[in-house]
Amino acid sequence: MTSCRDAEEKKDEPAEPMQNEMHQSEDQATMETYEGESLEAEFKDENTAEVYNLYVEIKDAFVNTDAETASDKAAELAEKAGENEEIASAATQIAESEDVNTQREDFSKLTAAMEPVLQDALESGEIYKQYCPMAFEGKGDYWYSNSKDIFNPYYGDKMLKCGRVEATLN
Repeated sequence: MTSCRDAEEKKDEPAEPMQNEMHQSEDQATMETYEGESLEAEFKDENTAEVYNLYVEIKDAFVNTDAETASDKAAELAEKAGENEEIASAATQIAESEDVNTQREDFSKLTAAMEPVLQDALESGEIYKQYCPMAFEGKGDYWYSNSKDIFNPYYGDKMLKCGRVEATLN
């Protein structure tokens, strides 16, 4: 069996040690619906705040393996993205899919499109860039979160706590 720890040992120089291992029976027994953490950060402009908040709602839907909510929130984000074609395109792809695994692949594109938007966008507070080394058959991938706590959108309740904080945006 492969776990978060196995993938970490293969990575050359992790930014931080893995915070969590797989504890499936406990997580599955106690998890009902993840509702996310409230945003403590303040953005320099309102549109970026709205785009980021919708991104987080999509991420939270994936933590809950909820394709329908992810689709609905992604449709909202596609409209709100304005002239940012990368965000609008990735959000539209999520909105148009009903398959959660396909949506998660598009979420990876959305996360990449969010990075330049989030750089230097905060007035105060912090956003956490998190990483799961197991995502996409061991290739690994990132997502953004309001909390240091790991709630993995790429695996949901299958590997809820797999990941680590790679960077802090402030």
